[in-house]
Amino acid sequence: MANIDKTVAKEQKFFYLIALTMVAILTIFGHVTVQYTLKDSLDDSHVINVAGRQRMLSQKLTKMALIASTQKDSIDYADFRASFRLWKQSYEGLKNGHLTLEKSYHVTNSKLIREKFAELDKVYLPMEKSLRHFDQHQVRYYDQAIDVILKNEKQFLTQMNNIVFQYDLEASERVNRVRSFEYLILFLTLLTLIVEAFMIFMPLINYVSDVILKITDSEKELQDINQKLTETNIELKATQEQLLKAGNEKYEILRKEDLVRSSALLEGQEEERKRLSRELHDGVGQMLTGIKLNAARLKGQEGDLKFRKAYEELHLLINETIESTRMASFNLMPPVLNDFGLTPALKILCEHAEKASGIHIEINAPQKAARMPQNIEINLYRIVQEALNNTIKHAQATSMFIDIETGKESVSLGIRDNGIGFKKEKQKKTRKSLIHNGLENMKTRTQLLDGSFKLYTGIGEGTTILIKLPLSAYAE
Repeated sequence: MANIDKTVAKEQKFFYLIALTMVAILTIFGHVTVQYTLKDSLDDSHVINVAGRQRMLSQKLTKMALIASTQKDSIDYADFRASFRLWKQSYEGLKNGHLTLEKSYHVTNSKLIREKFAELDKVYLPMEKSLRHFDQHQVRYYDQAIDVILKNEKQFLTQMNNIVFQYDLEASERVNRVRSFEYLILFLTLLTLIVEAFMIFMPLINYVSDVILKITDSEKELQDINQKLTETNIELKATQEQLLKAGNEKYEILRKEDLVRSSALLEGQEEERKRLSRELHDGVGQMLTGIKLNAARLKGQEGDLKFRKAYEELHLLINETIESTRMASFNLMPPVLNDFGLTPALKILCEHAEKASGIHIEINAPQKAARMPQNIEINLYRIVQEALNNTIKHAQATSMFIDIETGKESVSLGIRDNGIGFKKEKQKKTRKSLIHNGLENMKTRTQLLDGSFKLYTGIGEGTTILIKLPLSAYAE
């Protein structure tokens, strides 16, 4: 269809634009002509009316002058002056081609009318001079003035009547010319429309008819193709669903494999920590205790001052080594976690961290809660341990709060501090960040137990971690 549109536009555009332009030009030209003609006709009607009124005013002025010459105080001189001024103003406006009364009118004076006005001046000027005596109330000139007026009035009326007829004749001729011109415009407009119909619309209609016929002929073929496409789309959609299902299954298998590997890795780490803790406690710890006892036997031996000083330094070093060994063993796997549960182990951990860092650490946990599955207790302990390390090393906090709530089906852990906080987006971009690695470890442990992990932080807002674990997850 796009090719059809381009072909039709290319073949018909030029002729169509020419036809529309011609119709527009003729319509606008005809409208302007009619408006101009109406305006001139209105002016012509006013001119003819004023010219005809000159005869009436002339007769009125002659009658009033005649009465004034016989009965000097029996006329209204104000009315006479108004009629005289209107008669004079109208005559001069008609003669000069610019009539100004209540508004301005254009007067079209032909050569013949100008000649008639020139002839009329021979009568008008004596009458105007004589009527001026009555206008100025110059009584001594009344008798002489009335003779001049009566002598010229008849000729003035006759010539003015000829001028009125000439105005009317020329106005009619102008109207007739405009009518003829409008008929010409109408003829040209109709001719343009006829040419447009035969040269543009008829070929276009025939072309569109051929196109519709071709479209109708190809409709069944198009329906068959659409049916095949529909069937193909259905098959493609089924294939896509199968591929999507297979992809989801593969992703789920890979995710479970990752969880199994991560779980196995963490379990291996915990077992190794247990073994190292036992070896440190039972092996190295016992050996250091034996060294301490043997060294104590030397305490009662006589010796000089250097010997006693060396003994005291050795005794102090042995005590520090024993304490460090105990702390290393406790951090690897605190025996109290296996023996007494999560709450006592966390309290001991927080006490050690508080002494080492100077941060006020407050823990709120149930005192006599039932024991949870061992893997949940171990992972919660490790999460708190990781959070303590991050807070001590990076948060610059002065206080830290740990809340544990246990229910029938889940356990909730909340950790918050009043530290400097950080931007989570920045930590995501900086993969080597220690904070990021610690958070990832906590998230991984939470995911292995099918729990939820939420982190709230910001610059200067501290950090809050909320974890919720189902008690049935990997329960032993």
